[in-house]
Amino acid sequence: MMRRSYLLLGVQFLAGWEAWSWYARRVQDGSDEPWGLLALLALVLLLPRGARHPLPERDVWRLAAVNVAVAVSHSWLPPLVRAAVCLLCVTAIVSRMTEGRAFHLGTWLLALLALPVLSSVQFYLGYPLRLAAAALAVPMLRGMGLPAVREGASLAIGSDVILVDAPCSGARMLWVGLFLVVMLACLLRLGAGRTLWVCVLGVGVILFGNALRVSALTLVERGRILGPSWLHEGVGVASFLPVCLLIAAICLWQRERQRAVAVHG
Repeated sequence: MMRRSYLLLGVQFLAGWEAWSWYARRVQDGSDEPWGLLALLALVLLLPRGARHPLPERDVWRLAAVNVAVAVSHSWLPPLVRAAVCLLCVTAIVSRMTEGRAFHLGTWLLALLALPVLSSVQFYLGYPLRLAAAALAVPMLRGMGLPAVREGASLAIGSDVILVDAPCSGARMLWVGLFLVVMLACLLRLGAGRTLWVCVLGVGVILFGNALRVSALTLVERGRILGPSWLHEGVGVASFLPVCLLIAAICLWQRERQRAVAVHG
């Protein structure tokens, strides 16, 4: 039975050959940062060792149906979507073989983060993220005594207008933060519901952390904070540290809640 599972895994890799070729080109063409490879490595390392579960017949037919659907819709499906479906099919097979279940939310989220999506996130979500950063930064700056007003994706402070530009959108921080959330959820063996909950809370923490970074950089731009030439990059790192600590605290809190429910439930 396991021999058939390995054979199906090999067939699935061959069926997704075009998607893997696109993935390799996308990672190397400079249009995206290859951070997805980090998620791919984490996905491989976090899979259980030793356990072997054969694929049931119904999963084989489901995989066949998905591959047929991708083949039929090949001409109008974007390459990123085709690659996502192929990668999730492989993830489902490996997850079934190692964990005994085809769907594990943390594993599937890591697979999606392994895709080269950062440039797409920046293109589609960059402006909304900039708006959110500017809106959240306004009350922070007002709390510091600055008469800040949001004007689109800019901050107006008196006669000064400071643009929240693309690098300050927080797209990279969002990816790294979500990667940390999902990796911790997998390591702590959180259930699907709690994994989803920590992802939602994690996104909120990340948005708040990015607004904190924008506020601090605004103070640097206005000369309220003086320092060396690397201060701009230092502010980014310093603002991300509390984000990481809060994410870790949220995941540990949910792990304790899960244990409490298991003991008393």
